[in-house]
Amino acid sequence: MKNLYKINDYHLHLGTSSSGATHTVEDLIAYMDKFNIERCGLSTINNVLTKPLNDIIAKCVAKYPDRIIGYGVINPREENAIYEVHRCLSELGLKGIKMHSWKHGYYPDNLKSLDAVIDAIKPYNVPILTHTGGTPLSMPSQWALVAEKHPKQIFVFAHIGMFNGGYSCVEYAKKLDNIYVDTSGQYELPILNKAIKELGSERILFGTDWPYKSAEAEMVKFNDLNLSEKDKEKIFRTNALKVWNLNK
Repeated sequence: MKNLYKINDYHLHLGTSSSGATHTVEDLIAYMDKFNIERCGLSTINNVLTKPLNDIIAKCVAKYPDRIIGYGVINPREENAIYEVHRCLSELGLKGIKMHSWKHGYYPDNLKSLDAVIDAIKPYNVPILTHTGGTPLSMPSQWALVAEKHPKQIFVFAHIGMFNGGYSCVEYAKKLDNIYVDTSGQYELPILNKAIKELGSERILFGTDWPYKSAEAEMVKFNDLNLSEKDKEKIFRTNALKVWNLNK
């Protein structure tokens, strides 16, 4: 798929994957250059303690400030979670938060500490990207209950709920205008079409989930969606600028 504009990849990762493959920030930049990606939203992968992960991302942002939007990984089960929120968004200057209830082992709709963590994030006016789908720990229905309690906080539901939560993800997002979705890893064309039709192109963000997914696979699926160039530009570029607060 050819675009007339540079792409913003809302969702990718750095570090050592579950397969054992290691990727550096230079690998990331080379990947971005190859696929005409102007900026990316970056968090780290496969570690439990969040502080060293967030330090890695801060170093990447410092090295490539015009290419990388850094997300702080927050585990609300950690004793110092609220401190880490302030450290990430104030001291480190990161521009988003990543939560992964599956990897960190909690039910988002049944974790008392989560509300206080989100309340700490709200004043910074940054989005929360959260994994949805795959396991009973990260279903769209659970995160939708959280989003409903925090209507002034922007949430981005990664993968549009994956295969087992795709349709319900769109249904929940329809009811709550503080929910956006990212397209990474969602290959069911009926789900993608439903999201575009029922949420509108304004609430959909392009992501690749690199290095778990390939940019080719994430881009080519859009060839069968019959989108206008205006809608594609929103999904591939300008919606991310809006959510990142970079379009002012």
